[in-house]
Amino acid sequence: MSDATIMRPRSRALEYAANPDMAAFTIGQIAIAALREDGTLSVETLRNHLARIVAGCDDAVAARVNPEMALGALRHIDALLRNEAA
Repeated sequence: MSDATIMRPRSRALEYAANPDMAAFTIGQIAIAALREDGTLSVETLRNHLARIVAGCDDAVAARVNPEMALGALRHIDALLRNEAA
């Protein structure tokens, strides 16, 4: 689990941010921003961008993503990776 998901209590994430469709939208927005900014894309790149948004870093590429959406997407990615590893 990323440091950003540990820093914020689960109750702070809005319910809409936990919706799989919202997670997909958020991940898509960050993927586009990461490709535009870095020219590469990986799970770590996505997680780093999302974690910076959750942490409120001023230089984070928000791309229409608020901290609650970023946290929901991070949790979705973590859940998918845990299920894939099982």
